[in-house]
Amino acid sequence: MIHNLKLIAHPKARRMRFYGLRDMDHLPELQKLSKADRFAMKVVAHVLPFRVNNYVVEDLIDWDAVPNDPIYQLYFMQRRMLSPEHFNRVAQALKEKKSPKDVQHIANDIRLALNPHPAGQLTANVPTLAEEPVRGLQRKYRETCLIFPSHGQTCFSDGLSLWA
Repeated sequence: MIHNLKLIAHPKARRMRFYGLRDMDHLPELQKLSKADRFAMKVVAHVLPFRVNNYVVEDLIDWDAVPNDPIYQLYFMQRRMLSPEHFNRVAQALKEKKSPKDVQHIANDIRLALNPHPAGQLTANVPTLAEEPVRGLQRKYRETCLIFPSHGQTCFSDGLSLWA
């Protein structure tokens, strides 16, 4: 028997939106912060990955408690996430309106200095396919594979062993 099902959206349901570096100037909630704090956030976001969704921004953060709100601390860039030297290099490049390519080059240099591979991840636990190393992947545990995209890392664990 075929049933005609009608999907009814929850009255408070809304479309999920994601925000990144390009959206920082347009988020109304961030306008509550000082211009200096917003600039610092953008400086750090040029080096470290930044992404947040509207649920976090609209429902989870107590904007009256910022910068001490714990969810804000987890999701939004903080100046102290970079050393003063690294922060100043990016800040100066942005103030001088350097090209995006130049800013990206500076950010890449800083990322390399942050030692993203402290335990030999480029040589240890690298899976192979047809006897060739698979770049950007690391076998961490039996059921877990780390994927290293160009701007950060994500961990996936699905209970399946990719390299049993």
